[in-house]
Amino acid sequence: MRDVVTGFYINVLERLIASGDISVSDSILVVCGGPLDAKVLSAVGFTDVTVTNLDDGMANHRQDVENLTYENGQFDVVVVHAGLHHCYSPHRALLEMYRVARKCALAFEARDSLLMRIAVRLGFTQDYEFDSIENGRGGVADTGTPNYIYRWTEREIIKTIASFSTPTHPDTRFFYEMRIPIQRLAKSSGWALRAIAHTIEPFSRLLSLLAPKQCNEFAFAVFKGRCLR
Repeated sequence: MRDVVTGFYINVLERLIASGDISVSDSILVVCGGPLDAKVLSAVGFTDVTVTNLDDGMANHRQDVENLTYENGQFDVVVVHAGLHHCYSPHRALLEMYRVARKCALAFEARDSLLMRIAVRLGFTQDYEFDSIENGRGGVADTGTPNYIYRWTEREIIKTIASFSTPTHPDTRFFYEMRIPIQRLAKSSGWALRAIAHTIEPFSRLLSLLAPKQCNEFAFAVFKGRCLR
């Protein structure tokens, strides 16, 4: 189950379980979710999982993360994996996650970093997610309009939660990892790309150790009501 796509997802969940912050017996709400989330959470050991998104086929589990219909604190943990940047207001979506969580809201999103901005300028990645559009869906709020890829910083997350939850000080944990498509580059027919793959692999590991905030994998867990002012 663990691969280049799910490895970081599983690793963060396992670290939160090991630290006692969450438990496999917790009730989990997944927003902007799909089959990948269900498989990952099941593989880690969670059994009480509700997966929601904007798809009409979700029946009773169709939810707009920016306007969730659930009660405050209805689920122990609320999770989103690469979904907030598809929202009209990623901040509002994060606050809705935080509202309906009893223990914590956990998000996997891109981090706004110098290295990421350079990658955009060089064309290695993009600011608008055109590739996500398929059959008129997959863009912002699951429409046919390509979404802006909103990237976060730690300070921004803390300020967003502090503005919403004034009685408590934001209690957050941040996670970082570098994921470069080494295997895809190594299999390329172009010798230059193959050479790049072998060159950057050891560099990416070193970067993860020396400058974790420049990594392209980013997750943050925001805990509920643990630090009263």
